[in-house]
Formats: sequence, structure tokens, C-alpha cells
Amino acid sequence: MHDEMDGPGVGGRVAGFTLEGEIATGSFGTVFRASRDGRRFAVKLVRMGPRSEREVDALRRAQVPNVVGFLGYSLWPEDAPRFLVLALELVEGRPLDVWVREENPSALELVERVLVPLVDTLADVHAAGVVHRDVKEANIVMREADGQPVLVDFGAAAYEGARRLTMQLPPGTPEYRSPEALRFAKQWEGEPYPLGPSDDLWALGVMLYWLLTRELPFGDRKNPGLVRVILEETPPAPQVLNPRVPPALSALCLRMLEKTPEARFADAVALEDALEDAAARADDSWRVPLFPGGKRSEPAPVPRPRPEGRRWPWVAGLGAAVLGGVLWGASRIPEAIQRPASTTPLPSQQAVPRQEVASAHPTGDVGQGAASEASPPSTSAPVARATPRSEEPAMKKSQKTRSLLAAGCLAGSGCASGPPQRPPPAPAECPPGAAATRERFQIPAGEVQPTIFPDSWSSRIAVIREGEVTVEMLGTWGKLPEHTRFRGQAIFGTGRVYGRFSEALLPGGEILPVCLEWVSPAGVGWEMRPGSTAKEARIWWDPRIMSVFSFR
Repeated sequence: MHDEMDGPGVGGRVAGFTLEGEIATGSFGTVFRASRDGRRFAVKLVRMGPRSEREVDALRRAQVPNVVGFLGYSLWPEDAPRFLVLALELVEGRPLDVWVREENPSALELVERVLVPLVDTLADVHAAGVVHRDVKEANIVMREADGQPVLVDFGAAAYEGARRLTMQLPPGTPEYRSPEALRFAKQWEGEPYPLGPSDDLWALGVMLYWLLTRELPFGDRKNPGLVRVILEETPPAPQVLNPRVPPALSALCLRMLEKTPEARFADAVALEDALEDAAARADDSWRVPLFPGGKRSEPAPVPRPRPEGRRWPWVAGLGAAVLGGVLWGASRIPEAIQRPASTTPLPSQQAVPRQEVASAHPTGDVGQGAASEASPPSTSAPVARATPRSEEPAMKKSQKTRSLLAAGCLAGSGCASGPPQRPPPAPAECPPGAAATRERFQIPAGEVQPTIFPDSWSSRIAVIREGEVTVEMLGTWGKLPEHTRFRGQAIFGTGRVYGRFSEALLPGGEILPVCLEWVSPAGVGWEMRPGSTAKEARIWWDPRIMSVFSFR
């Protein structure tokens, strides 16, 4: 890894993985081709913090067909974790921008092989409550095994209820930003940009325009007037720039680039219907390669059927909680799809890294006058008494909240009735005998283990009080048997809940000393959510633990 990340490089070992080659690097992390126990993975290393925590949660929620597989994560190094190690499916294939240049598909092939399955995937992702926020050619890999487009790089993604890391505009590539996002930035009054799928669908329209013409509809960031052009100008119809584009597909693309969401397609499902209808009416002009020159002709696969019951708005709920419960640490990662990554370089027009990482240049928390929220210490929190999801604070802040924001009273800052302002608990030694328990049961240090609260496991939001707390292990861990429980203390700190577990209660009745801490992708502890008080902390339900050598 690069020196600035102060992490391992090619040939190094991290969390049990051997790093075999760098796939991509960017502002949000570095991705390596890696192996473990004879199996191949893509391993992404990102610094622990709120952004890495959000990426993990977005990936877990978005595990639908044709999204890169998320297989688990660990913290590294074991003794003083600084990095999150994400284990991902290793996708063999070419980025979409490379694929279209080399394959030169016809309009019909582009619709049937790329657009319909990709829009179907976005519909699933949006129905899971996730917005990708960086849809573009470089973040779609055409998988060689089945010819399907795979959506990668969730470093900029977000979901309903996720902590806002930038106040004015979310991450994004400037050329693909929607007019509504840019209008919001120009009229910004202190609230975060509202989350929704329309930005993904707009970016898809920008991408389609490029696929049809090899030109970006509004130019690139070198143009100082890019924002004005996106807001005010209508690009030439794709058919004008490329006469091989069928008129119906050209018109559909322009509709995707209308200046208001209401004038575009209502959602990904409506867009998918329109694409399928256009393809069904295709004449011979749709079967001609889009650009002069040779092509490698392959039959178009039949688009996968759309699942019934997909709906919008958000439907994360219990499904996401259960998914979080069954993701294991790195030593339990199932066999990944064993596909070598493509070595095909990206074209200079889209000089950005590919496959599971965002670019340091095109993607970032940028915007005119963008302001970032302060990040908490590297730490975050889980639950005891569940509360309904409907009690979540609204995405849009009230006038009272805006006033508190202006006064500096952000969630967790200690304003009236807010969370406690005491410091994190002091470091402490593990209880005597904990090392022997770890060795006896081969509990892997540095590996994250999911648990549940025995009496409340049906909600993503919960309330917890300080004091004694018990969690139950999911599955097995090392040689610890199923249904082992851990008993310890929940401790409130500044905007976080810390959990220190010193006893393991085995199903047979044996009680053993252990040294375990609550961890999140942001580090030790769990973040208090808005609505927390000095007596009760609201947290996301996800009580993950890690074996440690001392309480930090």
C-alpha cells in the first residue's frame, strides 16, 4: 500500500490474507488482489472511521444480484487497529468503458446486455434503501463468467439514517452530478442534501450518453462553467452526434437528462420498463454496431426476471439486520468467485481507478462551499431495548434542529438533554485468565464476530442503558460453541457507547474470563444516534465484538 496509508504492500499479509497485487487506489482506500487458504478475493483496506463504517453498512444492505459480493471484514493490525479490511468478491472482467470500446456493441446489445440488467440491479439497490452516488462506466465491471454488469465501489454510497459526513453535497463525480444536487448547493441553508435515488438515475443518463456518443453531455471539469451548463443547457441529441443511435434510444437518453426529476423516469423500475419496451420495438437499425470498426459478436443473455414485491421508498428494516447477523469474520468468509482481475488499462478519457474503490480526483466530498462534519474519535454502538424503525428522526431537519445546528449543537455534542460529555473509558488490562481462554478456544484476535441481544433482535434501532449487558454469539467462533453468551459492561463516553466483556457463559454452565470489546467499522464502541440522552443511548442494532489484548 502507499506510504501515506502506512499499511502493507504487495506481498504482505493482513488479517490472514496474502496481498498479491494492487487493483486500484483512491481517496477512500486501496484494493488488492489477495488469497487466503487457497481461495482468491479482492481485499479493500480503508482507514477506520465514520466513512468506512458507512461503506460496510451500505454494502451489507445492497447484497443483491450483480452487486460485488461483500464477504466480511476484519480490523487490522490486531494489537492497535487502524484499518478496516473488507473481503470482497474478486470479479474478473473489464470496466464498462473498456468493454464498449473493445466490443463495439449494437444499440440492442447495449440495452439487453448492459442497461436492462444494470437498471434492474439499481432498482434492487434502491429498494434496499441504498444510493450508490457514483454510478459511471468505471464503476461497472462486465463479468466474464456470465457477461453481466457488476456494480462496484460503494465508497461513496449512503443509506437512509446514515450519518452525514458532508453537510452541503455528498461525494460524487462532478460531470455526473444532477441539477437538483447543484441547485441545492447554490441555495444551501445548512441542511444536508436529501438522500434519494434520482441522482443515481441522472448519473446513469450521463453514462448512457457517453456510451452512445463517446462524449460527456455537459463537458468535463476542465470547463469552469460546468455547473452552469448542467443546470441550464440541453445537450445535443445522441443521434445528432452519432447517426447510428436509434431515434427511440436517443430520445430515451435525453429524457433521463431532463433538468427536474419529475420530467425524468419515476424510478429504476419505470426506466427498466421503458428500456424493455424500446428493445421490443427494435428494428434492424438497432443491430448495427454503434461505431465503425470491428466487434466481437456474442449473443445477448436473457435479462434476469425482476423480483416481485420490489418497492420504493426505503425498505431496509429487519432484512438488513438479519443480513448483518450472518456476516462472519474473515476466517469464515465463504469461497469467493475465483476470477482474476482484468489488467486492461482504463482509457485516458476516464482516467480513474476501477473495481471497488473511488478515485482520488473524480470522486470526493466536493462542492462549492462544501462543509464537512467533524468526525468523532475512532470508535461506535449496539442495543438492549428495541424501538420501532418508525421512530427514526426524519431525514429533513426541522427549523428547531436548524437553529441548534447553527448554534453548534449537533447530535452528540452535549446540548440540552444530549448524550453525556464524559471522556471514553480509560485503558485497562484484561481480566486474569483471559489469555488462557483465548488460547484454549482459539479465538482469533482482530476478527469481528457478530452477536445478538438475547431478548431483542427484531429492530435496527435500540436503546441501551449504562451498566451490565449480555450478548449472545451467532454461530461458532474459534472453538467456542454456539449460544455462548458474553457478559460485561456498557459504558457511555462522548457520543459513543463502549462495551467491555469480561466473562463468557458457555451453554453447559462453565464461566470463563475473556477480553472482548464492542467494535464497529469506525473502531472501538458504537456511535450514539440522534435522540440519545444522558441516561439512554439510541444505537444501530449490530453488536459486533472483537477479542483484544487489553481494553483500549
